[in-house]
Amino acid sequence: MVTNQKENGNSVPAREIFETRMRDAFWGIGERTPNRQSLDAGDRVIFYVGIPEAVFAGSATLATSIFRLQYEERLRFSHDRKIFKADYGVRLSGVHIWNNPIKAQGKITSLSFVENVQFWGSYFQGGIRGISDADYETLSIRQPSPDIAIRGDTRDIENVSEFALESHLEEFLHANWAKVQWGRPLQLYKTPESSGRQFPAGTWSIDFLAIDQGANTFVVIELKRGQTSDSTIGQVLRYMQWVRENITEVGQKVEGLIVCRAMDEALRLSVRSQQDISVLTYAVDFKLVPDSTEYPG
Repeated sequence: MVTNQKENGNSVPAREIFETRMRDAFWGIGERTPNRQSLDAGDRVIFYVGIPEAVFAGSATLATSIFRLQYEERLRFSHDRKIFKADYGVRLSGVHIWNNPIKAQGKITSLSFVENVQFWGSYFQGGIRGISDADYETLSIRQPSPDIAIRGDTRDIENVSEFALESHLEEFLHANWAKVQWGRPLQLYKTPESSGRQFPAGTWSIDFLAIDQGANTFVVIELKRGQTSDSTIGQVLRYMQWVRENITEVGQKVEGLIVCRAMDEALRLSVRSQQDISVLTYAVDFKLVPDSTEYPG
């Protein structure tokens, strides 16, 4: 649940906070938030945006259990604003901001965890509440999505599929891995503990860890979503070194790949000095499709 917050004497709408966290693919959690320890990777979650909207506004899957943020992560996810500062949180995958939010009052009588509909608002206090699978299905909704094209530096690399927002990028790439034209034969590095997505690297998580099958080279793939170029480069370099020290065999190389919407000047200059790091940019293309439904009369 997210509500309006005060910042420097001004009210910050709950919608702004919600959409910022969706772009982050991260949700900050207070140290005293009830039920926070019950959160686990793989849990499905629905987000409620409070008054004045009072709507169920989106969904996601937890990519991690709750964790304590490193210094760099606290800086990145705070956006230099007090209302976004957090010491704990969870990473999100499969983030979906619903095109048609569901008004809470229209669903209250259908939700088993709301025992007294007269005071339904009290059941949405506290930040985190467990709900049944049946309640989740009652609230969840499938929304239409636009298309995505991933573009390389020298030629367009296109793979059309359902795609809604920037925060969907990780889920899209994972679901369509074999179809994406990476320009090299990349295969996710899988272990008994990881599918290669959100690969555990000490106290951090690598968005994707892959292997170039042709060159037998590890490739650290980082998705640039909201953070600065300097922060992104720093993450990739740190992850690359972690892989060298913990996974690679003697003589095996490690490279980095950054996927982002656009390459700014800071990223361009940084990558030029790092021969082992490359960049792919992507674009989101929206299409309007005529309704082919036949109506009587």
